[in-house]
Amino acid sequence: MDYNTQSPPYPKNGGRGRIWKIIALAALFLCALPVLIPLSLCVAGGILVVALCAAGAVLAAVLCVAGGIFGLGMCVLAGLICLAALQIAALAGIGFGVVLLFQAPASGMAVLGASLFATGAGVLCWIVLWQLVRLLARAFRALVNWTRRTFFSGRRRNTGKDHSGQEKTCACDRENGAKETENVKEEALKGGREHE
Repeated sequence: MDYNTQSPPYPKNGGRGRIWKIIALAALFLCALPVLIPLSLCVAGGILVVALCAAGAVLAAVLCVAGGIFGLGMCVLAGLICLAALQIAALAGIGFGVVLLFQAPASGMAVLGASLFATGAGVLCWIVLWQLVRLLARAFRALVNWTRRTFFSGRRRNTGKDHSGQEKTCACDRENGAKETENVKEEALKGGREHE
């Protein structure tokens, strides 16, 4: 293959056409300035509006989530206060039922029975609530562990080192190492048989 290694010939006019092209380009740029300046301002304004809208949307989403969590917390707190008030009223109702039992036995037994029922229901609600809190704590811990295994175990596996900086091995590496060891032994046995 032959390559043409000669440099291109210089123009006969000494490059004056190039200067005129630069001057023409500068004149075109000056003539286009009345259009380019408003156009660039419009583009910059559009980018600014889009950025502000995106920031507003993120802020609105954060505030909605925070408001939802706050509202949920207030509802849970109100429910706990209501349950505690019901429990206190039921315990007070047991006392009133015992006192009323001696004045009007039928009314006293009705108030005492309803108060004992409310006390038992309240105790059951507290037990269920405590078990629910424990279940939610375990579920949150499991969710965090699942997320960590799903998203971060692949990155650590690729590095080949654990947190202490030492080489780590997993079960698949040990199995592959055992297979490689068996392959080396088989090759050595084959090589020994060939020499005999």
